[in-house]
Amino acid sequence: MALDANGMDARDGMHWQRPCCSPVFSAATCLLALSLICLEAVGHTQAANAASEAFPGAEGYGKSAQGGRGGAIIAVTNLEDSGPGSLRACIEAAGPRNCVFQIGGTIKLKRTLIVRSDNALVSILGQTAPGGGIVLTIERPDKKGKNTLLGIKGTKDVIVRHIRIRPQLPNTVKNVDGLVIENSQRVYVDHVSVSWATDENISTHADATEVTIANSILAEGLNKHSKCTLLGSDPQAPQKLTFLRNLCLSNNDRNPDNNHFGQSCIEIVNNVFFNARSEWAEIFSQFPGGTPIAYAGNYFKAGPSTNDLTYAIRSKDAARVANPQIYQEGNVTWAPPSKTIVTVAPDTERFLVSSPPCALSVTAIAPAAKAYHNVRTRSGAFPRDSLDQGWANDMGPEGEKGDGRMVSEPGQIPSMETGPPYRDDDQDGMADSVEAKFAAKPGVSDAWAVSNPDGPAHFDEFMEWLSEERIAGRYPR
Repeated sequence: MALDANGMDARDGMHWQRPCCSPVFSAATCLLALSLICLEAVGHTQAANAASEAFPGAEGYGKSAQGGRGGAIIAVTNLEDSGPGSLRACIEAAGPRNCVFQIGGTIKLKRTLIVRSDNALVSILGQTAPGGGIVLTIERPDKKGKNTLLGIKGTKDVIVRHIRIRPQLPNTVKNVDGLVIENSQRVYVDHVSVSWATDENISTHADATEVTIANSILAEGLNKHSKCTLLGSDPQAPQKLTFLRNLCLSNNDRNPDNNHFGQSCIEIVNNVFFNARSEWAEIFSQFPGGTPIAYAGNYFKAGPSTNDLTYAIRSKDAARVANPQIYQEGNVTWAPPSKTIVTVAPDTERFLVSSPPCALSVTAIAPAAKAYHNVRTRSGAFPRDSLDQGWANDMGPEGEKGDGRMVSEPGQIPSMETGPPYRDDDQDGMADSVEAKFAAKPGVSDAWAVSNPDGPAHFDEFMEWLSEERIAGRYPR
């Protein structure tokens, strides 16, 4: 979905695509002082190399997203829509910065959170939130129609991790996306959970490129416009997009929907698509050169809502201007005896190619059965709430019957466990109790120092460790 200058939807409702050693600042202070970010002065090499990965283990075309590397550590201290200490204050600040949460719970938005060109270079790190984590929601339609929850618009170097996005609007409110990446470069979305959008749960629009969407749950888009993800909406040039180890569950169609210029590099790898009703992967080819796309190691599984005959990979004729180039390898389908999923639609076989149109940027591709297990146990924001855990249970074991349903209204957001944040007396964003594990020094604000010139910063190491701790059900003191 496109956002206009005010965060409003710039499309109609139809699906038609045209041919530092910085302390933990309060958000209010950072609005005034982020331009004065200081360099590390502890005798180590600054870890702000532009070639660095988004975080240790990052993959795909978005892996070079820098986020807030080398910048301020901003504490989110309340759940208000705006004002000092809010997530919005951190997002709308300037300069490289990292939003770390000293509180967990639900943020009830009054309007879209938008990362704009002036707000580039930001990491939103939900794994830091204590208790049950962070949920973004919106309960009342905005008078100006700004109902998408999180927008990344006309900007660069954004990282979003371990956030839940659950709008509470009825299906009569059109074009509510969970997260939109529009005309932006170097974006990494990781371990995000999105549900109950009235348009796509996640979408990319215009010249969004060098993007990875990974390890996320995109569930139960609201009918009558229930969609998982639209990855090619009105681009103006070739793109590089990775869709990796995600779960699309109980969405009618767009599982995913792609439409790109020739010379794009589009890869759909190790995802699970479960309980689609009518359409799985849809390939439009409405731009010069035709859509080049690779599907590798994905698992397509029919559920109770799935039509009796469906096609996992299917090219669409609408306004085609050139033939797509479709590579598929290692994809698996499963359906109960009463239903059939054909891997490639008969009218699409003529567009198959023998090698990926682009060399895959994801080099370690798991067999589809292993990917199924990985997605079932590790996708979404952690710690998982009862919704994500329920959807993982609905998938059922690999190769066995699952459960699920189509929905037309949002469910209830579960109550969340509360708890204190980890102790961080030196205000470098890391838990004092484990700093030594990363060769950091408790009592010293050394977030961006490194142990060796070629390694990640202490802060980056800690945040990846913390992500794994949250997946394992642990949180530091």
